Amino acid sequence: MLKLNECKENKLYTILYVDESLSNKIKRRLYDLGFLTGTNIKILRESLLKKAYLVEIRGYTLCIRNTIAKSIIVK
Repeated sequence: MLKLNECKENKLYTILYVDESLSNKIKRRLYDLGFLTGTNIKILRESLLKKAYLVEIRGYTLCIRNTIAKSIIVK
């Protein structure tokens, strides 16, 4: 089990769960975007200061903050 911010680029991972440390508002938005248990996710790029990650999930690309990536547990 790894946190998403610890993962390597261009490698496919599966989401295990979203940590309870996030607010309900942010967790609900992540679930709406498809960050559900069993969903495949891949980090495409990370920013130079490692404050944001470009990820691919369910066929689309989006950017998430490092604080959110720390709360997504993958395998």
